[in-house]
Amino acid sequence: MSYEEWIGKSKDQSDSMAPEQLQRFEAMLDRDPGEVQAGTALPPCAHWAYFTPMVRQSDIADDGHAKKGGFLPPVDLPKRMWAGGTIQFKKPLKTGAPADKKSTIVKIEEKEGSSGKLCFVTVRHQISAYGAVAIDEEQQIVYREASEEGAHPIRTKPMDIDFDWKKSRVLTSTDLFRYSALTFNGHKIHYDFPYTTDEEGYPNIVVHGPLLLTLMLNAFKSKSDGKVIEEVAYKAVGPIYLGEELTITSKDVDNTKVEMRVLGPDNKIAMMATVKWIYSWNQ
Repeated sequence: MSYEEWIGKSKDQSDSMAPEQLQRFEAMLDRDPGEVQAGTALPPCAHWAYFTPMVRQSDIADDGHAKKGGFLPPVDLPKRMWAGGTIQFKKPLKTGAPADKKSTIVKIEEKEGSSGKLCFVTVRHQISAYGAVAIDEEQQIVYREASEEGAHPIRTKPMDIDFDWKKSRVLTSTDLFRYSALTFNGHKIHYDFPYTTDEEGYPNIVVHGPLLLTLMLNAFKSKSDGKVIEEVAYKAVGPIYLGEELTITSKDVDNTKVEMRVLGPDNKIAMMATVKWIYSWNQ
């Protein structure tokens, strides 16, 4: 199937950037929501709590996502995952300052992988406030064939860096529920156990890829006072399942960049990221 006509397709959204949504984001990360007021700058990845999908219930597919063929192309593969991306933080977004988001499909690639056919869709999101781009992001979504019975995605990539520090935790079903609600993400693999195991072939509920990155960058900020994240490039290379202990690690590369990883309890990588930072926003 040719997807040429989908390249360049775009959609526009607007958001009032209400402080209440950032308060929910902060509460989800176990930080004090009372510190958020009008004019508070959004921390890394908090923009994913805004511009949430407004898809009518009648337009939701069996997997909880919007039906294919709206903005995203009607890829003829049943399974969908968030594969990775890049985010450039150019200016701070602030609560109470209305912002606009333009999403554009920039690339569609069909490939053959070890698990069968794959289709990668790259979407560019530009979020602007006060007439200037604040966040320039590319997200890569991968569609794949259904797994053979008894097979499911696993972590295979071993830890590849030494680390300066690490931080471990176990996410609960409440953590995943609150993140799904915060981002209005209806994908059933994050909350519906029978669907996840019977229809998608996973052994357990799957932790959101964006949540893993959010936890990584939150951990970086907690260890790096005064440093402002300028850019992050990340890739999901394996799942983290509900109830598994995950470990976030970080290694300084130089005085502007760190390598970060999320590991499962087997010490194999679920997500890898390169974070570039500065000491102040570029003016």
